Amino acid sequence: MIVYKKDIFYDGILQPHYFFYIYNSMKKALLLFFLICFAAQAQEIGIPVKFMQSSKNPPQRYIGTDAFGWEYTIANNEFRKMKEGKFVKYQNVGLGEIYRVDIQNPLQIVLFYRKFNSVVLLDNQLNQTATINFSALPAELIAEAASLASQNRLWIYDITTQQIGLYDPLRNNFRTLTPPFNDGIKYYQSDYNYFYWIDSAGKCFMVNLFGKVTALGKVPAFEQAQILSATQILYSKDNNLYLYDLPTKTQKFIQINEKSFTSFYYASQILSIFTESEIIQYKITFN
Repeated sequence: MIVYKKDIFYDGILQPHYFFYIYNSMKKALLLFFLICFAAQAQEIGIPVKFMQSSKNPPQRYIGTDAFGWEYTIANNEFRKMKEGKFVKYQNVGLGEIYRVDIQNPLQIVLFYRKFNSVVLLDNQLNQTATINFSALPAELIAEAASLASQNRLWIYDITTQQIGLYDPLRNNFRTLTPPFNDGIKYYQSDYNYFYWIDSAGKCFMVNLFGKVTALGKVPAFEQAQILSATQILYSKDNNLYLYDLPTKTQKFIQINEKSFTSFYYASQILSIFTESEIIQYKITFN
């Protein structure tokens, strides 16, 4: 707005409405000044200084923390278990890269080697107790997903039939539970009684031990995810962490301090954030 001098005064008197103009202009200028000062101060405080890993120590892939406080990671394709200076490790060079790990039962850990279509079972000392090659079964499977189910069985998604089922190591057989589905699996997770998955279209489902499939809703685009229950999903996007509620289709921003992280894991009200240099844990309760 351009104000001409002749518009400000009338008969030598400053017009009243220009008092408000001057007052508002000063108020905006002061507000802008304080915002700039606050932003500068926040920027100074918000830049942490911390040591990053050297090139001799390759970044680890964080798996999670169990109920006993053991932290599980993978480095150089070596599966590791650490707590209070204690360190146990397992490596199987012949099976290639570890694709997924299931630590829901620390007494029977499942390592899934997708390229070699195999699963290795470990005890709590990371001793190998069994190796299952799905290509060598009487009815061959090509596993795209593998995790622990109840009664020492394994949840399996067979990419050949595009069906989810249960593999029983004692009987050496596979029983399908679902009809075929064509959208594949972008992410999966399980517990003893349920297998959850998010397909390539972002739709979330679960199936129980008896084959009942339930559609849970659609999930926002994500980079990493963890399914907390049939109604809640924790996911990351653009280095932000969110809690998404499937029934209400609403989300909440998780106010962690880290501006960048490689992965996360939630269990027993403990949220663990894994960065390139450290593991940060938060006490948090999701309602």
